[in-house]
Amino acid sequence: MPIAYPYRFSDWYGYDKDCTTLTQFPGSSGQMGIKFICDQSANTNYWHNGSASYPQVGDTVYTNSAGTTTTANRYINLGLSYLTFSNLNGVVTSLDICSPP
Repeated sequence: MPIAYPYRFSDWYGYDKDCTTLTQFPGSSGQMGIKFICDQSANTNYWHNGSASYPQVGDTVYTNSAGTTTTANRYINLGLSYLTFSNLNGVVTSLDICSPP
């Protein structure tokens, strides 16, 4: 059925307003403490809901592409920087630079 203007309510049938696009990025498997976080390899896939290639403070990070499981209370190495999660909902609370050895 073609859509005519103005839109009718039936034109939106099946529209998923909660559908979001997640961005995949590599990170380390994560750890609870900060010691040696910058030595970890970034070989685990994660997804985030932000608009940048890598998550920023305030973005939510997920451990699956469906965006149903978040990561929490850990540090994840991104290579030159690392993320900190200090709550249970997967929101990035800080993004810090790894110091050279």
